[in-house]
Amino acid sequence: MLPRPPTIQLHNGDLVECLPFGQACRCNVHHFNQLASLVRNCHAYLPFLTLSTLFSVKNAAKYETALNRLFHVSFSTGSNHRLYADVEVQIKRLQEITRQLSAVAAIKSKFLECTRRHANPMTSDSQALIVLGNLRILLDCVHNKRTSLEEDWWSFLDQHPRKTEEMLRVLMDDTRNRSDQLWDHIPHMTFHDFSTLGVGRWLNDEIINCFVKKWCTQARTTLGLSTFFACKFLFEDNSCVTAKSGVLTAQEGARILRSCRKTERDLGFVPSSWDSVFIPIHENTSHWYSAFIDFRYKRIQIYDSLRETCVINRQKPICLRKNTNLMLVLMWLTEILGQMRGDTVCLSNNPETDWVFDPHSKVHFQPNAFDCGVHMLWHLQHVLEFRQVRVGQECEVDRLNFTDNMAGKRMRLALELLRDSEP
Repeated sequence: MLPRPPTIQLHNGDLVECLPFGQACRCNVHHFNQLASLVRNCHAYLPFLTLSTLFSVKNAAKYETALNRLFHVSFSTGSNHRLYADVEVQIKRLQEITRQLSAVAAIKSKFLECTRRHANPMTSDSQALIVLGNLRILLDCVHNKRTSLEEDWWSFLDQHPRKTEEMLRVLMDDTRNRSDQLWDHIPHMTFHDFSTLGVGRWLNDEIINCFVKKWCTQARTTLGLSTFFACKFLFEDNSCVTAKSGVLTAQEGARILRSCRKTERDLGFVPSSWDSVFIPIHENTSHWYSAFIDFRYKRIQIYDSLRETCVINRQKPICLRKNTNLMLVLMWLTEILGQMRGDTVCLSNNPETDWVFDPHSKVHFQPNAFDCGVHMLWHLQHVLEFRQVRVGQECEVDRLNFTDNMAGKRMRLALELLRDSEP
């Protein structure tokens, strides 16, 4: 026999006046008040939004038209040098509206719990459900508007390098004059660190570590190691020029496990829940590149945006390539991390392995001597989203495309950091 469905205890609650909905059951008054408060809060950002306008079913087109009137930026090279401030204000408003409207699902869930117990359907309940449905449509429209505004903004930055550089210089000047307390919410960050995102600057360790930790924490698939890991465990010294060679000891393996478990905890990961590893490498304090270990697709890749390194070394026999010794150390590291994940990985002297190794993976080359760090962070974005760095036509159709205008990427990173610095 099928189990009996749980019995719902109906009730005839006291009726109270709950304007503008009319008479409502007392058990639902709290939810009606929540709904009214939510609409009032959103009205501060969306003047067209009132409870009375939500009592009839709406379609997305009307909301899209209203949002386009309220949130509009004219992107042109003749815009003022603080155009970024206008865009940020609108994006933050859309973010706040999204935050407010995200409560709709929870209000509706609790509201339905009560209405299911009503002995008789009430007009006010039906009106509230219509309002909730309209707010859900509005939430989708606000999300889409924010996405389209950001995409137009990023596209403008990429397409107009000179204008972007002008704005980035102004942004750096504006930030320099702000209080040091601006960075209180970002550990180990100062204006000096932030300023390395400026035009023609080399990104420093603090900037790289900040984004690696933040983005990997958000993605929850990739163990993002700090910039100090490679020089400590993979190379002979802090210069990250000569990879370790010879027999790597069990003691070194134990130290790596301790370090990686600490990183795992710092990122808030469940042990061994990640399936890939990203390793930034700072060569001779003058060039950034990275290594990526993918346990899901069984491959180890090294991404270096310096044209000379890739072009010259791809023509050499494997044993003579620049990163050959580093690849051998990465293979050993993969076996160690496999133990940490509970995987059995055997790469040493194993010609039958199904793992793939590329010491000089194809990437988009940097157009100058100082944008290597920005390229490396975009490599991280790619592996987090696509599990590989996309090149050529395959990367031209997505929002993470590479261009020769790295000023646009720098501006995006700088604005993201400034958002994070706000309480």
